[in-house]
Amino acid sequence: MLDLDPATMARHVAGCTAVASCLGHGMSLRGIYGQPRRLVADAVRRLCEAVMANAPGRPVRFVLMNTAGNSNRDLREPLSLAQRAVVALVRALVPPHADNEAAADYLRVVVGQAHPAIEWAVVRPDSLVDRDAVSGYEAYPSPVRSAIFDAGRTSRINVAHFMAELALGGAAWERWRGRMPVIYDTVAG
Repeated sequence: MLDLDPATMARHVAGCTAVASCLGHGMSLRGIYGQPRRLVADAVRRLCEAVMANAPGRPVRFVLMNTAGNSNRDLREPLSLAQRAVVALVRALVPPHADNEAAADYLRVVVGQAHPAIEWAVVRPDSLVDRDAVSGYEAYPSPVRSAIFDAGRTSRINVAHFMAELALGGAAWERWRGRMPVIYDTVAG
């Protein structure tokens, strides 16, 4: 994706009403420490630039999958000193975390709340697990548990379901547009 030229990227998103990004780094040494270090942030920036280049008549919905370990700095989410210390270490030692923060910050700060071409939501799941079917889940404006010391679980299929609901617009989009909801499964296991 990062190898596509801007005109090709713009053609790919032309006519889209929504863009969903679930890009991430592979869970291997090469995936975590290899190139590209800014895969998610660069992809978000390039996709947004492609949308902007098309000058759509209505804002395109951009839905980004991120992580519950990324705080929403617009809300100044409270973190314990211990959690802040662990997140700082993770940010310094695990490049994908800083990449996820930069991607969300691009939407939050650069695109902002009133962009004429792009509206956004950043979905922050906690501890991804596999399930065979959509189950109960809830979304919150901020974490209701510590992503480091009391992580919840979120199934990948529930994340996909929630992101699809957002991409379609409607009530879910109206509630979460311009926000960074944290999603947790309500089913134990």
